Amino acid sequence: MHIALVSRAVFGLHGYGGMERHVLELARHLTRSGVRVTIVTMPPTRDAQWHEPGIELKIVESSRLPVNGIADRVLNYPRWSQAAARVVAALPVDLVHAQGVAGFGYAQLLASGVAHAPLVINPQGMEEFKTSFAKRAAYTPLHMAARYAAQHASALIAADTLTVNDIPKFLRVPLEQVALIPNGIDVDAARSFVSIDVQRVLVQRLQLAQRQPLVLSVGRLEQNKGFDLMLDALKIIRANLPSKWEWLLIGDGPERHALQEKIRKYQLQNHVRLLGNVDDITLHNLYELATLFVHPTLFEGSSLVTLEAMCHARPLIGTMVGGIPDKIMRGENGFLVPPGDVQALADKLLLALRDQNKLRAMGAASYQIARERFDWRVVIHQTLALYEYVTQTSALQPQYVDSPISV
Repeated sequence: MHIALVSRAVFGLHGYGGMERHVLELARHLTRSGVRVTIVTMPPTRDAQWHEPGIELKIVESSRLPVNGIADRVLNYPRWSQAAARVVAALPVDLVHAQGVAGFGYAQLLASGVAHAPLVINPQGMEEFKTSFAKRAAYTPLHMAARYAAQHASALIAADTLTVNDIPKFLRVPLEQVALIPNGIDVDAARSFVSIDVQRVLVQRLQLAQRQPLVLSVGRLEQNKGFDLMLDALKIIRANLPSKWEWLLIGDGPERHALQEKIRKYQLQNHVRLLGNVDDITLHNLYELATLFVHPTLFEGSSLVTLEAMCHARPLIGTMVGGIPDKIMRGENGFLVPPGDVQALADKLLLALRDQNKLRAMGAASYQIARERFDWRVVIHQTLALYEYVTQTSALQPQYVDSPISV
């Protein structure tokens, strides 16, 4: 089987986000399963060398309109997908697997009869359909392109239970065309970074020997990640915490200065540290050192960082958004709180940190859930089963409609 993976970004060539990592890991595990994979993507955003044996790479340039911000994505992203589609159509592929609007151009070729290999789309979260009215209005052409692509797909992949319901609602396709397949994680690869020697160095360098409990969060420093609300929660409960507690926040972004100002305002300088971006070895060993992992995000996709923490047997606190409720089982491996609810977050932090035995049991449960439900050995089997079904049956028929936009 020959699969074309079409995505605007891939880890190693572009960004560091969950979608980028997912595409690369999907390609790796498909290749290991004997599938021929061609990744079709945009030009690298920085100097990059491709070191992925067995994975073919097609870099597609396209003419761009001289705009920035939302306009750039709304106008140039569909244009790029059309250029990518022409490259894909020339390949001898059995199936095209696109990430969101990257499948728009290929859907147009399917509708015109130029292309024939079936299309599978993973929308990778539906956050842009749930934003403010002004942003939704600005994104309208992109939403229309996403719907058009979805309505020409033979199947759509939802990475979590919430997205199973969001896809029919926002993309206007039958529920029967949606398959629930979580974004995977390689549990063994995550644990391969673990090193007692590295942890000793980190404990010494960061002076963590007496810092307990050690709470960890990971994410880009943006307003939607809720890290400012975490500071609000810590302010509420600081008098009830042990004297040597610490919160380590890994990541960087536009909210860094605002978070630093709030840390000073709340006089939490001795308990909160912003570590910026770190390498994978440091990251995975800090997971190992942490007492508790907290992800207070206001909205989310699949949440790779939650899965990473689970691979390291960490108990969790997370919000009831995106794919997080699929990973945190209430009272089993952690606690869920409503997004934006500072008091609920504060209450669950106190509850979790009061019982170390319970935390250890929750951590063990996290690891078991990651291994049994989210490991790539499970996810790739589900993905291949969907590919086989789509290529071998005519039961899933796309709904052809006229193209809603012309770009």
